[in-house]
Amino acid sequence: MPRPPEFTARELARLRMQALGLAGDSVTSRTVEGVVKHHLAMQAQDFRASRWAIGSRLPGSREADVVAAYDRGEVVRSWPMRGTVHAVPAGDLPWMLELMGPRALAGVKRRWENLGIDEAMLERAREVAVGLLAGGRRATRAEFTQALTDAGLDMTGQRAYHAVWYLSQTGTLVQGPVRNGDHELVLLDEWIPDPRRLDRDEALAELGRRYLEARGPATVDDLAHWTGLTKGDCRKAFEANADTLLEVRGPGGPFLIPAAHLQRHDPRSPAVDRSVLALAAFDEHLLGYRVRDCVLDPGHATRVDPGRNGVFRWTLVVGGRVAGTWKRTRRAHYTLVEIEPFDPVPARRRPAVRKALEAWAAFAGMTIRIRWPDAP
Repeated sequence: MPRPPEFTARELARLRMQALGLAGDSVTSRTVEGVVKHHLAMQAQDFRASRWAIGSRLPGSREADVVAAYDRGEVVRSWPMRGTVHAVPAGDLPWMLELMGPRALAGVKRRWENLGIDEAMLERAREVAVGLLAGGRRATRAEFTQALTDAGLDMTGQRAYHAVWYLSQTGTLVQGPVRNGDHELVLLDEWIPDPRRLDRDEALAELGRRYLEARGPATVDDLAHWTGLTKGDCRKAFEANADTLLEVRGPGGPFLIPAAHLQRHDPRSPAVDRSVLALAAFDEHLLGYRVRDCVLDPGHATRVDPGRNGVFRWTLVVGGRVAGTWKRTRRAHYTLVEIEPFDPVPARRRPAVRKALEAWAAFAGMTIRIRWPDAP
């Protein structure tokens, strides 16, 4: 049996960058829908950050392009796994909810008891949702909350959030078109009239294939972390695709990768080495994996997630590895961008960093001024 290919941490990082569509020579799609389909799901609890997570993979795109894909019903936001909001291809959402939703639902019972939420209240909320939205109607979350209150339901505290979460998790609601910068709620069955339907084995196989297509090299632990499924289910997801996968070795491995990747992608890619990217908070570059050591020095992890609570900062990525963070502050006539690199940025590298930040500014329609860490 031939020895599995072996890669350094930096080579693994280069391969992941190309799988994620973040290297200049590996753009995975030319459309918003295509980018989201490639990733299957992209973490999106911060709506503005999630728009750039998509746009950073579509050179020359604008925020309006992402919003238009939501308005056309190509992409939706929901809670397909782990109880966390993701951008998802509309047609894939129902089978993802069926596969991964039960584990998320099983984890909230005690929280509901503390909030005074019970099944009767949630099912009454479902009746209100259908009555309010049937026939293609739409409502903001505030409008839906008011309708629940008018129906005699107590929506104080976090009850309104949990009602929307539950009705989305169980396939009644979905966040679809955008009004004034935020989503409107619609009925899932009306907004997604022709969804894909997969049985459990088919769904696991589809999950394993598409996860590795967008994120390989990766491990069973990575997929379990990303989905919230058991490791047993994640092994089945990869085993269902065994004839197309290759085992590779490296720090933190062994890993699995689609065999075709090693024909399309270059572990010594000069395009990745030259790349400087300003990525969004919660980008799949980090959030797509349990172990991120090949792209983020563990010694710098708290600078990206200061509270160690999963609230990630926007990152600067140089040569496939996280090299710092950046933050934005709106001023009267411009947006101030402050760079927080892990190491000093040499003068020769600053034009590339500026270009990366200007790509975000063009996408977001912002005028920016950059404050370097050595600025007064």
